[in-house]
Amino acid sequence: MKQKWKWIGLCTATVLLTVTLPIYRTFAETDTNTLSILTAHLLGKGSADLTYDQNGDGKLNGIDLALARQAIILGGTETTTTAISTENQPTQTTSEMDMTTQPITTTLTTSSESNSRMVAVSNVEELVQALADAQPGDEIVLAKGTYTLEKTAGPKGSLFYSGADGTAQQPITLRSADPQHPALLCGTDMAAHYVLYLTGDWWQIQDIKISTGQKGIVLDNANYSRISRCEVYNIGSEGIHFRDNSSYCTAEECYVHDTGTISPQYGEGIYVGSAKSTTGYGHACDNNVIIGCQLGPNVAAEHVDIKEYTTGTVVAECYFDGTGMSGENYADSFIDIKGNDCIIRDNVGYRNNCENITAAFQMSVQIEGWGENAQVYGNQVYMDIATNSSGRPMYLLDGWYNTATVWDNWIAYEDGVLFEATEEQYHLKSYTIQETS
Repeated sequence: MKQKWKWIGLCTATVLLTVTLPIYRTFAETDTNTLSILTAHLLGKGSADLTYDQNGDGKLNGIDLALARQAIILGGTETTTTAISTENQPTQTTSEMDMTTQPITTTLTTSSESNSRMVAVSNVEELVQALADAQPGDEIVLAKGTYTLEKTAGPKGSLFYSGADGTAQQPITLRSADPQHPALLCGTDMAAHYVLYLTGDWWQIQDIKISTGQKGIVLDNANYSRISRCEVYNIGSEGIHFRDNSSYCTAEECYVHDTGTISPQYGEGIYVGSAKSTTGYGHACDNNVIIGCQLGPNVAAEHVDIKEYTTGTVVAECYFDGTGMSGENYADSFIDIKGNDCIIRDNVGYRNNCENITAAFQMSVQIEGWGENAQVYGNQVYMDIATNSSGRPMYLLDGWYNTATVWDNWIAYEDGVLFEATEEQYHLKSYTIQETS
């Protein structure tokens, strides 16, 4: 018999103990109807049979929901990665979490009748022009070097800008010619400008460094776009922002650090959506994936901030370094969850004695009906102390009036030894204990 904790009342959650769940990311055929059916099944509001089993393990659980969601986002592309298991309670250092040890490979399908162009760029003027003239299928290839703009070349105070749309068969690619020596796009003032600003769909941004601006990479209404293996640093506010209804986008294997250098209260590593008080932007930034990223050190606000009115954000296989989190504007956790149906899985976080971090993950209700139905599992967090700077327990998940399902999470305190989280590591309003088979 396994124990199952179910919180009832204003907030509910379940905890399944002693579960080892290797992750296999080979995607089955899926569509949005699959998501609805699986979600209803997992919430006990419907029934699904094993034709919806995404990884062929004979079970229907949160892994199948995550795989179905990512299959839609990746357009059915097959993605492989190393299996993850917490069976032996491994500890990992920063060097061991080097992104090269956790490969994520994708295959992009293009039309056999593609009209794609390769556009070689070696200076700022050529880059600005290539972005302005971009067409579906273009591959804009940056020679090694630094591309510095001092004045605005695009809207909203942006430096490098494009509003062009790619297509599913012919995305627009912006990449470095030599990934081992990535090109650097930068401004001259961390208090001004978006360094890279895109407002078109179907972009692939690969192997580029972004630095020295108010914001790093901003996607506004830029759907089905992917940011891969980019480094974003020395940014006055947030590093990467999916904003203004940007949906089905991915940030993968990115390294974001030293953000919020001017405005630490807005210095998130990766920001999904916009706050309820924000006007002028669409809030429905849905089904975005953040996977395999290294966030921190010196990310002044949360490593990932998932705003209200967003749905289906996945944060998976990321590494969080809490060094330098400011605590300003309630920045006190690796991830802040305010959207619905989020999946937080298989991440590793180190608080690194940052006293401003008071919980690993937090949930809150900013708007009635939001901050619901998160799934948090397979995570390992090293929190240093059992009691935080506010005198409260150091929770793995600190939630108020939210709903979540949590299992197979591990936490370490003063001795640095991981142990499986129990009800004492989850803060929710009320609960009952049930026995389940």
